[in-house]
Amino acid sequence: MPYINSTSFGEIVIDNKKYGQVIIVGDQIEERDWEMLEKTFGTTHRLGDWEKEKLLEDDPQIIIVGTGQEGVLKVDSSFIDLLKKKGIEFYIVPTPQAVKIYNEKIQEKKKINALIHTTC
Repeated sequence: MPYINSTSFGEIVIDNKKYGQVIIVGDQIEERDWEMLEKTFGTTHRLGDWEKEKLLEDDPQIIIVGTGQEGVLKVDSSFIDLLKKKGIEFYIVPTPQAVKIYNEKIQEKKKINALIHTTC
């Protein structure tokens, strides 16, 4: 599993490599498609349906959403309800806290997917 070294406004460092905003599915790390988010919602402060689908890939035991340095990203209640229905442990918290939880949970060898928003 990737290890998150640090995060700051607009940046996350994972395994010593810098990214902007990411989705982590198992060992795979990819940048969020901010252009698609802007086109769809006019902001990156929401989750796209394609991102929700990615977070559910590979039957994770845990899903972590870092909502930004100040917690501005919003997660709709229907997605939260789906996670509860599927019995997936989840954390939707400001990014600094999400990074801490992620790094703690990978030590438990559980299947974790995460989306980390790094601005606001």
